[in-house]
Amino acid sequence: MNKKNTLNTLLVLSAVLTAQQAYTYEFYSYEPNMTNTFEYSAKNEYSQNGSIYYQQGVKFLKSSQYTNAITEFRKALRENPTDKTSRIQLVNAYLSRAQYFNNKSMDYNKAANDLRSAIFYMKYYNNEPVEAKYIADTNNMETNLDNVLYAMQADQTPKGRYTMARSLKAQGEFAAAATEFQKAMIDNNYKKASLSALGEIYYTLNLNEQAISYFDQAMILDPKNSDLHIKLAEAYERIGKTDLAAEHYNQSLSKSGNNEDILMSLENIWKQRIAQNPNDAEAHANLGAVYQRKNDFASALTEYEKAESLNPSNVNTRLNLGTLYQAQKEYETAIAAYDTIIDVNPNFKLAYLYKAQCYKALGNKEAALQNYKLALNLDPTNEDIKNELYDMYETNMTPEEKLAHINSQLQQNPNNPDLTYKYAYELHKANRIAEAIPYYNQAIKLNAKNEDAYINLAQAYTQQKSFEKARNILTNAKALFPENTTIKKQLAAIDAETTSLLYTDASELFRQKKYLDAINIYNKITPATPESLLGIGACYQAMNNNTKAAEYYVKSLNLDPKNTETAYYAGLAYSNAENFAQAKIYAKKALEIDPNNKNAKELLTYVIEQENTVQTDKAMEFYDKQQYEQALSLLNKVIAQDPKDSNAYYYRAMVYDAQKKYQLAINDYKKALQYNQQMIIANYSIAVAYDYLAQYSNALMYYKKYIAETQKIGETNDYTRYSARRIQDLKAYEPKPAAKK
Repeated sequence: MNKKNTLNTLLVLSAVLTAQQAYTYEFYSYEPNMTNTFEYSAKNEYSQNGSIYYQQGVKFLKSSQYTNAITEFRKALRENPTDKTSRIQLVNAYLSRAQYFNNKSMDYNKAANDLRSAIFYMKYYNNEPVEAKYIADTNNMETNLDNVLYAMQADQTPKGRYTMARSLKAQGEFAAAATEFQKAMIDNNYKKASLSALGEIYYTLNLNEQAISYFDQAMILDPKNSDLHIKLAEAYERIGKTDLAAEHYNQSLSKSGNNEDILMSLENIWKQRIAQNPNDAEAHANLGAVYQRKNDFASALTEYEKAESLNPSNVNTRLNLGTLYQAQKEYETAIAAYDTIIDVNPNFKLAYLYKAQCYKALGNKEAALQNYKLALNLDPTNEDIKNELYDMYETNMTPEEKLAHINSQLQQNPNNPDLTYKYAYELHKANRIAEAIPYYNQAIKLNAKNEDAYINLAQAYTQQKSFEKARNILTNAKALFPENTTIKKQLAAIDAETTSLLYTDASELFRQKKYLDAINIYNKITPATPESLLGIGACYQAMNNNTKAAEYYVKSLNLDPKNTETAYYAGLAYSNAENFAQAKIYAKKALEIDPNNKNAKELLTYVIEQENTVQTDKAMEFYDKQQYEQALSLLNKVIAQDPKDSNAYYYRAMVYDAQKKYQLAINDYKKALQYNQQMIIANYSIAVAYDYLAQYSNALMYYKKYIAETQKIGETNDYTRYSARRIQDLKAYEPKPAAKK
């Protein structure tokens, strides 16, 4: 079905005005009677900062090289995020390309993405209200986006918007994704996830204040989310607000355990504080806490002692000292530290709790119970204290006492298989795995029919990541107990876990951006799998080594030749490496596997555009050197690949002009106009060529066309002035009016 028959025309003006030309675009909308016009009042706002990126963007935009223009304007905006002019021109570039995708290539998905990106940079970039003079323009953009999505039958519910946003974010289309996340937030089911994703997008774009704003809003909805605390901490650290960064890093640690990366960040923060003020007691105490979490007890003690000497009245420092001694199992010293706190503050709950733990570790049950009760009296609803107190009552023996009791029995009867197994089991429960293993082995020697001994021994080896030993134990057990399904399942689980752990470790290293370490883990997966090779490719791509990434994507594809996404990834990596010939091969291969692969379609279109751009640029270099045959050869190839490339026709016409092959030049100028009606300069070139051929009537006609088109946009230049003179000169060749009968 012809899409133009189902979509109705909607006029859109993207005001990218220079001293030479302006553009008026048509857009298509499902609404039959709707017409909107985008008119930017920033028509002649140009950056005065001399940015090379900005000037390149203007140049590309003038020559309808929209993708290149977008790239350059984004670089300019990255260079100066507050430059409104670069932002406005970036919006114009996106709108221009949207018009091309919608009207020329009929790619409504790409048109929608460019409209989303334009809306982001116009409406959401600054997290500020849209300026009054742009409100109508912004509303028109949103209306057009809704129309295109409606025509595409896209799901415009919050769920559909959220799903689309996640997909766009995964593709790296951050600006377009941000617009969709904004739309999804109206539904509370997607609000928190959308806010968090928006924070990540702004952080990626180096818009840190905006990122913090969105992370804060997400945190209100989920205050215990450790990942959000980390993200906020990283954003605060990036803008130099180290106190706030430290606060959120600590919040995350309290919820997720001792994360090495977080500890390193905190260590750096407190070291910087101390470098600025060596007498900052709080900074020394906090640095000591970091060292303690890293089990660097000597350094922790040094920092705590320094903090206490600077501020002796701070009970928190004394509490930290107590926990340090407690962690080193110096329980008596820890108890003494806690007592000094209680002397000053008899209602300090944590001092009683930690004292109870120390007495429990020392085996002094009565003192432990007394201090647990004192702590609970100060905080009657504290579930952790209740649980620890319950454990004290639950049994009359500590695990150590239980182990000691079993061991004493075992010493009296060393060949008792049940006692040997029981001792191994209790050691295993106490996480003393290395000690448990020899007793499990001894239990098996004493009773080779103890199925549980094999299973638990294999589990112990697995916990030590000694997978080969675990596999050998289970293989022997399977031969002895062929009907035992637990052994079969555990053996299968060992095989799966070995590989799964490698994948998990590699994935975690990738998340931490430790890409070389991740590659080393993936290489341990033998034989290599499509997934492991894909993972290696992703690591190289993350390191911007796109050539190497493509190599591994191709290897993965060789193992899984029907995987359209892998073929696409290979093409994308080659494209990023600017190896467009190979990129085209794999984009086509992805489409051979799945003709509906939208990403591959977009990549193929982009690669062909880039190839043509490169070839056209080379052709014009030959043209500038008057090497016309070489220029024609390249331009002919471009046209053969894309018979609707208006630029290629225009440049080929210029070559013919230079060779004085005026009729051929005229034909190509007309082709250029046919495929790009905004290329009005072609009318002037046609008129001049007809002039050279002494076809003055035709020349007059095209001079008039050129003048008429330039008058529409209010443009005056040397070409228009020359055309006006020639029209006067050629008055004699005006068509004679038909004689009246």
